[in-house]
Amino acid sequence: MKFRPEIDYYEILQVHPRASQEMVKKAYRTLMGEMGAHPDLGGDEEQAKRINEAYTVLGDPALRRAYDRARTASIPWGAFGGSATPGGRSAAPGGELERLTGYLSKVLLSIVVVVVGVMLARFLRNPSLDLADLVAMALVLIRIWREVSFLGRA
Repeated sequence: MKFRPEIDYYEILQVHPRASQEMVKKAYRTLMGEMGAHPDLGGDEEQAKRINEAYTVLGDPALRRAYDRARTASIPWGAFGGSATPGGRSAAPGGELERLTGYLSKVLLSIVVVVVGVMLARFLRNPSLDLADLVAMALVLIRIWREVSFLGRA
């Protein structure tokens, strides 16, 4: 299916661009059913077509990624007051600040995990627990660095 990057499907479905697939599906069902957008429920046929088109694009993960790439490529230079990136595209407003915040969150969470692990090891004074603490600490740090991702990364 072809999509139209000039149309904001997220706005049509009233979801955030980072909304999960479940949220997209729920928004679609809510708009079509409960809100009465479906023509069989007395809704506008054109509005139902727009909602269906938006759900077709955003409901398919591969199509959604392609739509997001095309949509960011079509944003004019300097739009939304954001700063331009070296590639000529516009960065989202506060994008650098959000990236920095994500990085600082990772660092702070890592420090907390290390401090708690060291305190536990010293408090219990057990060599076998020291090794277990190190392994647990490494696993927690890996999970933190996976979960708190940079917003700019696709």
